Amino acid sequence: MARLAIACLCLPVFAQADISVETSTLNLRFSDQGKLVEAVLCYPRCQHENARRQRLAAIDGVIDFGQMVDSRWVQRRGLPGDGSVLSGVEGQQLHFTNSDGQSVTWIIPLQGYRIEAHVTGSEQLSLRSGEHFRPRQAAGFGGWLEQVRYVAVVSGGVEQIGLDDTDNHLVNSDWAGFRSRFWTVLVHGQMESEIEFNTGRANQDAVLRRSNGQASEWFSFYLGPVDPRTLAAADEALDGLLYAGLWFWLRWICFALYILLGWINAVVPAWGIAIMALSLAVHVLMLPLSRLADRLQRQVNATENRLAPELSRIKRGYRGEEQAARIIALYKTERVHPLYSLKSMLGVAVVIPVFIGAFDMLAENIELLNSSFLWVRDLSRPDALMQLPFSLPFFGSELNMLPFLMTGLSFAASWLHQPPDLNAELRGRQVRNMMLLALAFFVLFYTFPAGMVLYWTSNNLISVGKNLWARR
Repeated sequence: MARLAIACLCLPVFAQADISVETSTLNLRFSDQGKLVEAVLCYPRCQHENARRQRLAAIDGVIDFGQMVDSRWVQRRGLPGDGSVLSGVEGQQLHFTNSDGQSVTWIIPLQGYRIEAHVTGSEQLSLRSGEHFRPRQAAGFGGWLEQVRYVAVVSGGVEQIGLDDTDNHLVNSDWAGFRSRFWTVLVHGQMESEIEFNTGRANQDAVLRRSNGQASEWFSFYLGPVDPRTLAAADEALDGLLYAGLWFWLRWICFALYILLGWINAVVPAWGIAIMALSLAVHVLMLPLSRLADRLQRQVNATENRLAPELSRIKRGYRGEEQAARIIALYKTERVHPLYSLKSMLGVAVVIPVFIGAFDMLAENIELLNSSFLWVRDLSRPDALMQLPFSLPFFGSELNMLPFLMTGLSFAASWLHQPPDLNAELRGRQVRNMMLLALAFFVLFYTFPAGMVLYWTSNNLISVGKNLWARR
């Protein structure tokens, strides 16, 4: 059962004392004014040996229903049946009131991340993220993943607003609040109301204000992880919070990969090995499409090899319009479409959606938070093998080993790639292009979380194995 801990038991019930409530997933502290001044969110539960925790705290309170003084609290088991969506759910109830008739009643279930509040006599509600919710420090492109954003869940989808936006935004929404990479705080009122987001340059903390729709109103709050199962358990409408920036079919790929990774982890408890197994499983599942892409690439290579001698002669002997005319004439003679090389792009078109889906899924997968693998202490962060005595622009002050391993395997796969349909000159050009692409990926991935880099490193390892087999 939930435990109700009173800050000072020797004081009478009207004394000015904070009240703490602990459930399996939340540790909450309320002020004597009825404000939720501190919350610790736990996933999957607070008693778990590898529980992920997020603290919320701010000077003026995380959730503030305006000034309420001379408060008192009462505690009862069981919840009321007067319209609350949690009616009949075992939990904890706290009631605060004052001499002016203002009151707030908090209803906290024993499990889950959704809590309810009934408010009377307050005109405005505000949510604050606090310093503990600020983005984790990250260099390069990794900083983009760690940013905090406002979110509004509406019937058409999810609207996301950056904290450093230059304008305030007013929206009508079902749910509204703010989120980080793994955690979110959201509010949903009984009545529609305008919500104001506090935005501006160099804004570090999220502050959201909601005008109450009526003098007496029920509110629902979700304080918890950005996780498919827990979001759906709170409200099916919150499902859109995950991978909100992607097209619907890319979101389907993300959810499919999330489920597949969960199945793998049920067999392979180590998340690092599970990610490597996911890379192999995706490769096996995509074999039919990969074979089609390889066949198209071989056709392009054969055409390039056939046209290469005559194209070289034309480019050496002619310039300008005459060169273009002779090249077009060559294509007609050989019955080759001028855009024949785009066939090879179909192979990329097959890989890129799965690539994007895997990376978005791994970026928002809270299971990777604080999960270690080999020398990697946290798969949701860069692997940080060692701290450098200096800091490099963009790359930061940590030596990340996985990107070097990833790039080395990519170089090896490029060098082993020897398509028989190309002559030596075209083969060398293709290998150089692949190595340049590997260097570009090194820059892109260097500051990315280790789980994402491990996935692509595993892909490169599979490519090396395939090329070695092909050379045999």
